[in-house]
This record gives sequence, C-alpha cells and structure tokens, in this order.
Amino acid sequence: MNKKMVFYLLLMISANFLNSTELTQNIFDSAVELYQNKNYEQALLEFEKIRNEKVQNADLYYNIGNCHYRLQELGEAVLNYKIALKIDPTHQAARRNLRFVLTQTKDKQQLDHENRIFSFWQKIFNSMSINLLSLLSLIFFLLVILIIDLIILRYAGREKTAPIFIMIIAIIFLVIFATLTAIKYHEFRAMDEAVLLSPSAIGYSGPSAEFTRVFTIHEGMIFNVEKEQNGWSLIKLKNGLGGWIKKDNFRRVTF
Repeated sequence: MNKKMVFYLLLMISANFLNSTELTQNIFDSAVELYQNKNYEQALLEFEKIRNEKVQNADLYYNIGNCHYRLQELGEAVLNYKIALKIDPTHQAARRNLRFVLTQTKDKQQLDHENRIFSFWQKIFNSMSINLLSLLSLIFFLLVILIIDLIILRYAGREKTAPIFIMIIAIIFLVIFATLTAIKYHEFRAMDEAVLLSPSAIGYSGPSAEFTRVFTIHEGMIFNVEKEQNGWSLIKLKNGLGGWIKKDNFRRVTF
C-alpha cells in the first residue's frame, strides 16, 4: 500500500451519527457531502453548527478534526481529535489520525508512552470505555454479594475455603475495575489538558514577558494547565518542563 493510500485512509470521513434529531442529521449529512466534495471550509461550518448545539459525539469532533487538518490547521486538528478521544477513548480512527498529525507538528510529541510495558497497559486501558468498566464493576459487586449469600445460606456449618477464595478473587477484581472506573471518570471530567493553537508561544519563568525565557513551543503542542494568573497560565509539558504562557494561545480539551 503506497503512502498516498495510507494518507486517505487515515483521513476518511465518518458518516456515523447516532441519536440525533432529523434536522441535526440533515446538517451532518450535508457536511459529510461537502467534505467528500473537498469543500472543507463549508463542511467545517456545517459541523460547527452541530457542535454549537452542545452535541457530545466522538464522530462529530473526529470529522471537525479532519476538516481542520485539510485546512492545514494542525492545532485545531489535534484539539478536536483529543476531544473525540475524551468522549470515546475507543475511537480508533481519531487515535490513528491524532498520532499521524503529531508526526507533522514542529515539536516532537508521542501519543503513547515510550516505556513499552506502560504503553501496553495504557492501550488496554484506552480500549475500555467508562461504561464497560462500570458494568464490570457492577458484575463483580453482584458476584461478591452472591457469594456472601451462598456462604451464609448454603455453607453454614460446612467447609468454606472454596467460596471464600472465590470471593477474595472477586473482591480483587471489583477493586481493580472500580479504581479504573474512577480514573476514567476523572479523565473525562478533567479540564487541565490543552493544545496550543497559535503558531508558537514562549514559556517564561513567571507570569510576564519580563521573566526569563524557559522554552518555545509550537502549534499542536499538548500540555497540562496548572494555574492561571492575570491573563497568563502556568503549563507543564509532557517532558516535565514548566513555564508561563499567555492564556489566549491555547484551548483546553473540553466540549
């Protein structure tokens, strides 16, 4: 498969849009048709009409990200792919496109952790939705209740080693999935991750241009916002480096 074919596969439009009103669906279908006809600016305007209605749909933000990429707006593309993944961490097309776009940003970035073991578990975690984790937590909770009931009613005066062992295993899995659910929920609600949208930004050691320059970052850089002060934000890069940049240079990964 040549590079051109891979490129088009990565940026394929998604025509799936569920649980929408007839009017919203019509707008979405119109946007998809405009995109397929390479009218990316108009397609983006149509998709944004839906976004302005506070629709939370991963396919919507994925398609918005594709439009921005076609318009060579890498920061906006990264931002919208990140939002799509925040809504649905299992959205593989958004993950592939985000990884692809990050290779084209000026600053070196990696979507996955460099450590192979950590990256492996991260992929497993990302493949599970908050609904799936909640369901698994509920299943093991009910299993623990059932085993306790069996111990009390069926194993009175009998050897309880086997059911107790099974109950301990079920409790361990309950704790694991409940913890993962809490982490996933925290990630969903968190508003500290952001993406740089301006062509570049200088990081200073304090909330003013009078302080020492610490770093320079470029469009599409992903970072975390730690606090804000007088129009400036203290950010932390993925490599651990921190500094203050102007607040209007970025947008948070939220919808």
